[in-house]
Order: sequence, then C-alpha cells, then structure tokens
Amino acid sequence: MPKVNSYAPAWLCRPSPGASLFTSNADKSPAEELQTKSKSSADSGAARTIAKRGSEVFVVVDNEIRWSNLARLKDQWQQQARKKKTKEQTNSSPLPSYRVLAVPVYGLIKQILPSPNGAFLAIVTEHTVHIAVLPDPSHLSSTDQSPIRLKTYQLGPTTHVIPESPVVSALWHPLGLHTNLGGCLVTITADAAVRVWELDRNNHWSFDQPTLAVDLKKLVDGTSSDQDFAPSGFGKSKGFSADVFDMEVASACFAGSGNDKEDAWAPMTLWVAMKPGDLYALCPLLPSKWQAPSATIPSLSSAIIPKMAALEEAPEDLEEELIVCRQQYDWLREIDDQEPLNPPADSDTIQGADVFSRPANPSAIPRLQGPFRFDTGDELDDLDLCDILVIAARLNVEDLMMGEDEELAVESSDQDKLSATVICLTSGNGRVHICLELDGVEGQWLPKARKNAFRTPLSEPADLVLVESLDTIKTSGPESVTWPTFTKDIHSRYSFFVTTASNVMHFSMSSWVQRLESELQAEDTTGSGFRLQVICSGNVAQREQILQVSDADIASQKEHLAASLVFYDFDLGYLLLTYVPSSPYAAVMDAPEDAFSATMDLRTYGQRSSAEASPPLAPRRAPYQVPAVLYAKSPLESFVEKHVPHRQRHTLKEHVRLSPATLDLVTTAHRVLSAHTNALERAASDLFRRCERLRGEMKDQLKQLSDVAERINGVTSEIGEDGNRKDGSRNGASLDKRLQSAKDRQSELVQRYDALRKKLLNSGGRPLSEKEKAWVSEVKALSDSVGGADSKPAEADQQLAERLDTVKTLAADLVAETKTLTSKAPSGPEPGSPASPGGAHPKVPQRLQRAKIADAMRMVERESAVIDAITSRLERLNTSI
Repeated sequence: MPKVNSYAPAWLCRPSPGASLFTSNADKSPAEELQTKSKSSADSGAARTIAKRGSEVFVVVDNEIRWSNLARLKDQWQQQARKKKTKEQTNSSPLPSYRVLAVPVYGLIKQILPSPNGAFLAIVTEHTVHIAVLPDPSHLSSTDQSPIRLKTYQLGPTTHVIPESPVVSALWHPLGLHTNLGGCLVTITADAAVRVWELDRNNHWSFDQPTLAVDLKKLVDGTSSDQDFAPSGFGKSKGFSADVFDMEVASACFAGSGNDKEDAWAPMTLWVAMKPGDLYALCPLLPSKWQAPSATIPSLSSAIIPKMAALEEAPEDLEEELIVCRQQYDWLREIDDQEPLNPPADSDTIQGADVFSRPANPSAIPRLQGPFRFDTGDELDDLDLCDILVIAARLNVEDLMMGEDEELAVESSDQDKLSATVICLTSGNGRVHICLELDGVEGQWLPKARKNAFRTPLSEPADLVLVESLDTIKTSGPESVTWPTFTKDIHSRYSFFVTTASNVMHFSMSSWVQRLESELQAEDTTGSGFRLQVICSGNVAQREQILQVSDADIASQKEHLAASLVFYDFDLGYLLLTYVPSSPYAAVMDAPEDAFSATMDLRTYGQRSSAEASPPLAPRRAPYQVPAVLYAKSPLESFVEKHVPHRQRHTLKEHVRLSPATLDLVTTAHRVLSAHTNALERAASDLFRRCERLRGEMKDQLKQLSDVAERINGVTSEIGEDGNRKDGSRNGASLDKRLQSAKDRQSELVQRYDALRKKLLNSGGRPLSEKEKAWVSEVKALSDSVGGADSKPAEADQQLAERLDTVKTLAADLVAETKTLTSKAPSGPEPGSPASPGGAHPKVPQRLQRAKIADAMRMVERESAVIDAITSRLERLNTSI
C-alpha cells in the first residue's frame, strides 16, 4: 500500500503560479455560480476533465481547456523560492503558468482523452465528440500567453447530436494504428450503440461516418451474421422495448492494453456495463487495420488448434463448442494467410507488433456474449453501476512455450499475474464490487444464414464469482450525487484508485492474487477446495484513504472530484492529482517496494510494526487551503452590468424613488450580496474551527509529551550512575517482570510462527519438482540400504560397524594383491618402440576427429529435415481430409 508523505505541494497552492492553473477566472463569485448552474457534472456521468501526456497536464476550468507542464511549474516555483532567499533580482519575465487551448466546443465538457501517441485530444460533451490536434510541447512552452486555437474536427456531426442519446464513454482502441495523421476511437452511447472511428486527417469522410457501427440491443437478439445490426439513423422511430431500460450503458472499457504478457483476446474485447447490473462482452472488436503484438498469433494458434482437434473427437453434445472453435480457426487462418502490412513511419506501434487487416470471415461484427451477472444478496435488483475496470488474465505461457527449454519457459512466466480475469465495478452508493471471470472470453460470431433452416444460437447468462464488496468512505450527505471512477495504478496491475465525490481511496489486490495464483497452479490438488474457500472468504483487497475533502469544502463547492491522475516521474515523484473548480487536491506518496511483497521474518515484522506504531512525521491530513470565495471578485463589481438593464442605469445617479423597479433592484442586490456574504461566513467559520481544533490537538500533544517525560524521569530515577538499579527501588521488580513477560511472549510468538510456517509448507506449499522428488527417493533408498527402514537405532549402528569392518578388510586385501601383481609384472617397453601403447594403437589426429564429427552432424541434420518435411506433409494431408 502506498504511504502518503505529503499532500498538496507548495508549488500547487497559493500564492505559487501553479495554483492559477485550477483557478476560475469568472467574474461572479463561486457561490453565485453554484446557484446559477443548471446541474452538477456528476448527474450524467463521470467527470474525466483532467488528463496527462507525460508530465504535461490538461485541465478543464470554466469549460476551457488549459495546458501546463507540472515539472516546469515545480522548477519555476523552486527558482522563485531560491531568489527570495538570496534576494536576487532579475529582469526576465516569468513564463506563463498555463496556456489556454481554444476549441469550438459549446457544450459542457465531460471528458478529455489524449491519444496514446499524444497527437490528438478527444473532447467529449454530453452529446458531441470533437477531435483536436495537439501541438508539440515545445510550441506550447513558449512565453506567449495568448490562447492557442487548435485544429478541431467534429466526430459524426449527424450522429452525435443533441436529440440523440448522450455519449457515455470514448476509448482509444489499444490495437489501433495511432499516427500523427490519424487514430482509432471507439464511442459508446447510452442507448448501447458502439461505433468504431478510424480517423485520417487526409480523409475528412472518416470523421463523418464510422467504419463499424453496432447496436447492442439488436445484436443481443441476433440469429445470423447477415442481419443489419447498425444503429437506427437520425430521426427514425425506434419504438419501445424493455432493453431501453435494461441495456442503458453506464460505462465501457477494453480488457487489455496490448501487452505481450496478457491474454491474446483481452485487448480486442470490449466490456460494456449496464446501469441495472448486467455486463456484456464484444470479442473481437477490431478496426480494419490493427496491430497484433508479437505473442498474439502464436498464443491463439497454440490454444485454438489443439482445442479443435480434441473437440472433433468428442461426442455430439459438444457441437456448439465445436462450431465456435471452427469459427475461430477460420478467423485465424485468414490472418495467417495475410502478409503483414508495413506500418506508417510515424505510427506509435507496439514493439514487435505486426499490422494486419481485419478478417472478413466469419464476420466483422462479433456475437454479443452475456449477460454476465453476479449475486450481491441485496433485495434491490438494480445495482446502478457507474464505472468498470477489467484486468486481463495472464498469458498461458505453458501452452505457448510447449516444446521449448524448461529454463526459458520459467523465465517467460510472470508470477505477478492471475490466470483469470478480474472485473471491478462501482455503484452509485459508493460500493466497489470485485468479481472473477474464470471461463475466459474468446472470439465468437453469429452463424451464417441458411435456407429452410431456423436455428437460434445459445446465449445463456453467465455467472461471475463475486469475491468481495467494499464501501468507500463518504462524508457527504446521502442526497449528494456521486459517480465513483477508477484510475489504474502505475506500479501494479492489481492496484487502482477510486475517486468519489469527496475522497480518493487506494485498493490493492497484489498479495491476494499471488496467493490465489499459487493455489490454482499447484500440482497437488488435495484440499485445494478448502484452501480456495479460505482464500476467497478472507480480505481480498486492502484499502486505504489517500485524499479526503473537508466538509466545509464540500458545502462550498458542491462539485464532484474529477477522476484522479497518477504521475510517476523523476521530477514529480509518485503523485496523485485531482481537483474541483479553484481547488486542486494532490498527494505525494512513497513508491511501493518489492521487499514488502516477500515473506518477512517475525522478528523483522515486529520491529516494523513497532516502528509504524510510532507517531508519524508526515501530516495525516491535507493542509489548509484558502477557499476560493476569499480571493474571488466581489459580485458588486459587476452587478450593474449583469443585473441592471441598460435603460435603467441612468436612474442609479438620481435620487432614490419608491417604485417596483427600485424594489426589484434592491431585492436582487440583497440576494446576490447575501449569497456572497454567506459563502464568506462559511469560509471564516471553517478557518475558526480549524484553529480551535489545532489548539486542542496541540494541548493533547503537550499533555502526552509531559506524561512521557514523567515516565522517563520515573524510570531514570531508579538507575544510578554506574547503570545498575539502586537498592530499595520500588519499580525494579515490576519492570523486570514486565521485561521478562515481553521476552517470553516474543519467544512464544516465534515458536508459533515457525510451527504455522512448517504446517503451511507441508499442507499447501509449493509442490516438489522432479529433481527434488528424485533426490528424496535416492536419500530414502540410501537410508534403507544403510540401516534399513524398520531397523532400530542400536541395530542400525551395529550393522554400520560390521559393514565398515568388512569394507576395510576388503580394501587391505585389494591393496596387497595390487602390490604383488605390480612387482611380478615385467618392465614396460620404451615409449618409441612398437610394443608401446602408442605404437600398438596409433593416436588419431584431432583434425580428423573433428571432420568425422562434422560429417556425422550433417548426416543427422539431413535426416531431421527429411523427417520434418514428411511430418508437415502428413499434417497438411490430415487437414485437407
């Protein structure tokens, strides 16, 4: 678990320049802005209004996109602090803290997503999607403070429009080709419409129409791949269906990121979470040109071909699985028949990946798998899901490395990954559900239409294993709107952050995953069911609160925290960053060490526990930040321009007259001023409460220090200058007794630990390898041959003594006989004579030996090549038959 060293750093708080990055420039006060705002950003989905590109950050403030470099902000603040200490004066103008990126977006921005190569920025509002071309960082880092107008394309002007369903998620495809001229984006709307956009700046039509569009409500009832599953066009009547409510999309994500160590189907599997609680999987969802990691095609071949061979020999009740496997084989064979395409020179391809075209057979649109469900035990059926995070299963290295060296296979395996898919979900009540999908999601397609044949493919609901449900800490009222969102951790695949309306929590499943994987891969399955039940019934995820917004900030802001960002940079360290308007929240954490994951000795654990129990030096809560209302402009400064009509402004310079217009003006001014003064009173009262709490905590700390000092003085008064206890001391016996009891307890704990460790190793530890088993059997055989398995210790010692005397007698006889034969043997011939060993058996030259060996090796290679050719030809003949 990460340890928080400090909260919002000084270079992000006032009066540093970095604080202006999150400060609103609106003329009206925050209190007035909250009153006039129509609805909160959390009412219609997650607020992912902060994004990163390396150490650069993009933030949405006042519905404008701001860019800044956090490393530059930190360096600028450090330079200013250094100049203040040395009282150095410079005439150079400081760099601007941020740049405004002007884009023609008029709706409320809900999400911003930079492309994987950082060339584009997807800007998502409730009903529209825009693609902005990002400039180079060197161009953004100039001293010019004027806004930069970006080249922007609207995605689907006739598709994502206001009368249509809102956009829920936008995802950059992990296997798409991302270049400086294009990319691949997937959009999912609330009415379960999935669209794949292959963008190309040289082809403006690619921004108007998607290359692949699927309506999941049609696909879930589909019977043939020849049907039309495209979403209904703009203005067409869609009719009524129960799926309108049951298949309302909450969020979506891809199962993988294109890593070589994860399951091959994962990066092409789109998981869609519906608000009532159902999950659906779409596999494989690919663009027309996609990149395959180096291990994708071999792993799919090693899994599909043996499975199809086994199903062909299976009984007829497995016909459905055989049809699916044949579809996968046809899909894979079309990929094998292709020649890899040449990727563009500026493409951000995965290392070692090949570019292929999407297979047309069996179909470009896969079958919708699901629904996947899990039982929470609650009375309510609707879970009100908000976000989904899928952690892909590890690659099956054993099947992929079959026939390779054992050492190479061991090196290729990854012990920090699970052979099952982990699905994490959040609900509107702040709960986090952790589930396991054990069967695995593979590519499936609907069958082709046949004449005079009616056949409905089986699509039964699948069950997920609910491992644990956890609550996130909430301090806001029950009426507040929350939309918990996931943020992946950088250091571990099985760790993540959850951002709610008022706090950020860290969840880690690394230790549980290692224990579960070791049990799933164990060769000895005796008692595995009981051990798996114990592992899954215990604590699965460790949680720790990272950030907490104070109650006063919640009351004043009434905004949802933006989805968190995690940085791990040499300049920034391990930094967590989020914000609400005009208030950034950050936490600087310690990077987790690998030593914590290893098994620790009990003595070391005791020392570490005692050290952690001591009062920490780092602050345990965020420092005080000045509320935005204290430095915001007064609403009276712009009151006349906003609330007084132009035709009545001349009356302000005249005598006050009692009239309805004057009464209306006075009531409006009172309403604006009262809202502003109320916000000022709340900020001042919060500061007063903090000061009172600080005084109380300081008194408690001083009291604890005085108590500790008295105890130390009481102990040291009983000890003389020579270090020995004084005679007649009253506390000597009690202290010695406590020290002895502590030592006894420590030794007892050590013994219990050793006993439990031995018991665990004997019951569910790592199974013995073949070499270890052979060594154990050899030791047992040697023990039986020496003393016998059933012999007593005294009898065994007697047998050993007798056998030792016999061996000594035989050795003496053999030495004497050797000496006798040596003395009787004639002297050997001279070395050069023909009777010498060298003359009788002439030595073969080393060059000739090497030549003979080389000839033999070439003969073996020829024979092996002939055998391989015959084997491959027989396999082709069997395949054609």
